[in-house]
Amino acid sequence: MAELLRIENLRVVFGPARREQVAVDGVSLSLSSGEVLGVVGESGCGKSLTALSILRLIPDPPGRIAGGRILLRGQDLASASESEMNRIRGKQISMIFQEPMTALNPVIRVGEQIAETLRIHEGASRAEARERSLHLLERVGLSNPRQRLDQYPHELSGGMRQRVMIAIALACRPQILIADEPTTALDVTIQAQILLLLRDLQRELGMAVMLITHDLGVVAQVVDRVVVMYAGRIVEEGAVQDVFERPSHPYTRLLLQSIPSIDRQQDRLQAIPGMVPSLSRLPPGCRFHPRCPQARAACREQAPALFEVGIRHQAACIALNGYRHAG
Repeated sequence: MAELLRIENLRVVFGPARREQVAVDGVSLSLSSGEVLGVVGESGCGKSLTALSILRLIPDPPGRIAGGRILLRGQDLASASESEMNRIRGKQISMIFQEPMTALNPVIRVGEQIAETLRIHEGASRAEARERSLHLLERVGLSNPRQRLDQYPHELSGGMRQRVMIAIALACRPQILIADEPTTALDVTIQAQILLLLRDLQRELGMAVMLITHDLGVVAQVVDRVVVMYAGRIVEEGAVQDVFERPSHPYTRLLLQSIPSIDRQQDRLQAIPGMVPSLSRLPPGCRFHPRCPQARAACREQAPALFEVGIRHQAACIALNGYRHAG
């Protein structure tokens, strides 16, 4: 598969230069044509900031991209002008946000919000844009699509609003779709419908998808490859089957153990002790060591680099057998 997107050593910081807090620290990953990449981790680990950085949507101030490159077919988006980014957003790369009620404009009708994307990026007339908006609502499975065109977001349920967001994101057939926690605010049955819809549309359109989530159950269903993040860094990466069957980093293992299972006898749900560290008080060395059951003295001193633990499977852990050097 051809590589569409490559992030190299991305660094995102917040605050003034002398007191800056590092939210994303040296993240590198790639996304290929037709691939579904899952980015997982607890809240505050840097997943959404990584996604927002791709489209240069980090609010500046207080945040900024302080280093690294974001290459879309060789073009560095980190240094692109705002006019160039406006041509890319919604056309080549689209994003589905986790809360559609805040992402949709509450005072503009649903059909107009979809049509606006078509008029801006593809020069469609009002009549053509409205007809294509109707087709998009049909395509994402919204009931009574002609009626929904003239409704406002508050008149729709959460699942309907999320389908509208998907319609907007797909309007210009982007090469890359970023879905940031697209099922977080939905009940379980609607979550399943949205995931099936995204999977079917991805296969139909051949898009690359970056799925940001904290739900490993979702990852197991729909992604090809998974990146596990903790405190702004990648701690494990590999094919989803390899990572789920042979997790190498202690954090990944604990995440998987915290998933409820009818096959595993347990009196209570397992939780990872402690909390994700504050950006203002990041621990030295491996950032997971204060919560890690396998931590040793070296973990407090060295920040481990990713290294191969299998075929296209990497992890960053000093405690792993065979580890010889730290980055």
